[in-house]
Amino acid sequence: MQFRTPLKRALVLVTASAIAITTAAALPAQAAPSATTGLYGSADPTYNGVTRQSLAIMGQLSNGITPPKAAISWLVNQQCTDGSFQAYRSDLTKPCSASDPVNYSGPDTNQTAVAAAALALAGKTENARRAVVWLNGVQSGDGGWPYYPGGDSDANSTSLAILALRNVQPQDRSARVPNAVTYLSTVQIPCGQPDGGAMPYQVGGVANRLASSEALAGIVGRFPVAQAVPLTRNPRCTGSVEKKLASYLATSITMNGVLTSDFGTGADYGSTARSIIGLNALEAGKAAVARGSRALQSNARAYALPNGVADPGALGLLMLVADATGIDPKSYGGLNLVRTLSASIR
Repeated sequence: MQFRTPLKRALVLVTASAIAITTAAALPAQAAPSATTGLYGSADPTYNGVTRQSLAIMGQLSNGITPPKAAISWLVNQQCTDGSFQAYRSDLTKPCSASDPVNYSGPDTNQTAVAAAALALAGKTENARRAVVWLNGVQSGDGGWPYYPGGDSDANSTSLAILALRNVQPQDRSARVPNAVTYLSTVQIPCGQPDGGAMPYQVGGVANRLASSEALAGIVGRFPVAQAVPLTRNPRCTGSVEKKLASYLATSITMNGVLTSDFGTGADYGSTARSIIGLNALEAGKAAVARGSRALQSNARAYALPNGVADPGALGLLMLVADATGIDPKSYGGLNLVRTLSASIR
């Protein structure tokens, strides 16, 4: 349409602007995504929000349970623009801060790796891929991964990164995963020494049960977890990195029923659960899996409901173990893991 006079054109523009302003005022403003809606658990998520949500989602999906859309959306909305994750973003309108290995703040490899595995399992392929691209970019020259970019490599972070890469891009033919496993071999305590086969946190350290269990699950773990097949006996400390790890973990669990905490003398049910998942994937450690599974069932309520409050990460891990060992997650040690987790969502 052509305007014959400047005055007529001006009147039309003024009228159109008024209509646009009126229409905009009538539409509700788009609210920013909530930082809590869809989050599992009532406890403060500042230090573990992404990890506990990821484990919960993985536990559900491995058992054929579809999480609510709000739960998946919560995890997706926590992702930083560069693909990474930090433990918790309380204000989603603000960009993520830079990773800080000195003050342990900002995006880190641990949250990013676990989130990547969960998102891949949930069908959020693009989000999972972006997380792995970020992880690839912060791998250290020694083949390992640091907790925070710029820090020193450690066994825990490297193991979780391996887990993410194996589950998000299993066809990757780069040397990233082999180099990471080689790094772990340089950290691992040699067979024949006390705690032979165990994984310290870093080279030269003492045996670390959490690092060892995460390393085994990272190297051999696949999600969803495959149900148990007949397992072989507890392996000996020989051969590959994972077989040495399996030997250490299986021996420890068979002797004590559970792994003990790296921070005291109490039981570490989380590391025990991760060990069972890893041993099942390796199809080894029959005695250890049987005894460890009994211990987890006997203490399911104390572990997953400390002080009567649901721990989503623990519930997710127990659901993964239930799937691996062929036990009904709705009746695990007298606890309905499925219902308890579902009831904890905000």
